[in-house]
Amino acid sequence: MYTLALAIFVGFVAAQVTNLVVTNFGFVNRIPVLGNKENLFILVTLLTVWLTDTSVLGTYGIGNGEEWVDIVGSSLAIVGLTGVVNAVTEWFDRK
Repeated sequence: MYTLALAIFVGFVAAQVTNLVVTNFGFVNRIPVLGNKENLFILVTLLTVWLTDTSVLGTYGIGNGEEWVDIVGSSLAIVGLTGVVNAVTEWFDRK
């Protein structure tokens, strides 16, 4: 249960950092790969997981291989979970 809360929290922090970068640094939009907000969110999530040494997959016994596989897998799991949380939140806002 705490792993799910940690993943949601890391996703929230990464989303806020992404919004901060997009709104305050306009030159990021001119960079071809980072101009897409979703790509920037994935990169910020990768950096956040790496800096905080968070292992979402490791708690379920999946991240037993190389360290970079655990970082990338945990980051992509957090990105996917953030999309689900946003969809559920928007669904409740419509009700």
